[in-house]
Amino acid sequence: MKKCKAPIIVILLLIATVFVMQSALANEELQGSVNESQITSSNKTQLVSFVESAMAYARVVGRDRALEEFSNKTGSFVRKDLYIYAYDFNGTCLAHPYKPDWIGKNKLDVTDSNGVPSLRNTLNVAKEGKGFTYFIFPNPAHGNRDEFKMAYAMRVDDNWFLGSGIYISC
Repeated sequence: MKKCKAPIIVILLLIATVFVMQSALANEELQGSVNESQITSSNKTQLVSFVESAMAYARVVGRDRALEEFSNKTGSFVRKDLYIYAYDFNGTCLAHPYKPDWIGKNKLDVTDSNGVPSLRNTLNVAKEGKGFTYFIFPNPAHGNRDEFKMAYAMRVDDNWFLGSGIYISC
């Protein structure tokens, strides 16, 4: 499958997919993994709930233990290509189950294959409290192939934030 190179094509496909599939998938629940080809209000809700559950977990067990769990590729916050990651507001990676070599390193200037400052954009929505952003990122469920991703991020406190995302095959 060829990569989507023009962001405008991806956006148009995304809009068309949402309109066509929204009613068909409205009652379908996510089971273990998000359907990579669709973004519906249902899986947006599931994504937000997933990040909120990670936030609740972090508040109960504490930052260090939570970061350890979020970095565990076989842990409870990894469901195939749906997983939690954490960064501080300086751009340092605190937890990532599929990028363990990033942990402890500043990734603020990372851009996707289209030059989109993915982490900077995610960090900015998290600074506002919470929100969605979009970029291209390697999908671990598809051999790390670059795919369009809708991400959701939420500020834990003034020092760090959590995020996750849904991959959209194109």
